[in-house]
Amino acid sequence: MTATERITVYVQARRALGTTATLQDPHLTPEGLRARQRADVESIRATVRAAMPAEPTAPDRAPVLDTLRPQTVYDHATLTREREKVRALVYAGQDPSQGFEREPGMRLQDVIANADRTRLAAILDDLEVMPHLLVHDDRDRLLAAYEGLIWDRLTQVDPAALTVAEEERAAAEPAAWRAVLSDLADHGEATQESLSLLHRADPDAYRLLMDGDRVHIDMPGSQGGIPLLLEGLTPSEA
Repeated sequence: MTATERITVYVQARRALGTTATLQDPHLTPEGLRARQRADVESIRATVRAAMPAEPTAPDRAPVLDTLRPQTVYDHATLTREREKVRALVYAGQDPSQGFEREPGMRLQDVIANADRTRLAAILDDLEVMPHLLVHDDRDRLLAAYEGLIWDRLTQVDPAALTVAEEERAAAEPAAWRAVLSDLADHGEATQESLSLLHRADPDAYRLLMDGDRVHIDMPGSQGGIPLLLEGLTPSEA
């Protein structure tokens, strides 16, 4: 199924849920109306779930990153020398007696952006104990950001990393659509988290989806009525 076809399923399902949420029938009792809505919701959910792609296999970066670890005495010596060079670049002009609370020399991200495979291995090995990161208030976030930059650069200088990155990109779109459609089936709309996944994996599909949702779900009372409808079903009914 193409992205366009999944967008159509999503928009049509949202419109059908909006119609169901605002359904009125003077010929039905409240219980009968509820049964009709429940049947309609189950039919819509079945259509949505049928459009969900299979769970993609997530590529593993670990085998590539493991190859950066030093294996021999020569490897250890090489990485030690590279770590010294990196620290000299990053902390140039810093007075050690004042502590390392900033990067007065080159920014670490700039060093990473121009690093070869050996230097990337040294930075990754040293990252957790780099002085300015040890004292940073937002250390965990910065570590994750630097690790991401290291990986991005590694995909440019290491064919094995590039292969994994290509596999990740291939898996990202079906994973995003699976999340979006799963949210739709369960909650009547995609969450911000699943929409963010789709935006990263396929920006064009994301824009078309959002445009279609705005155009076709412009029914008074339907937007708020969809989650209320689904929340109103008992666990056994939902």
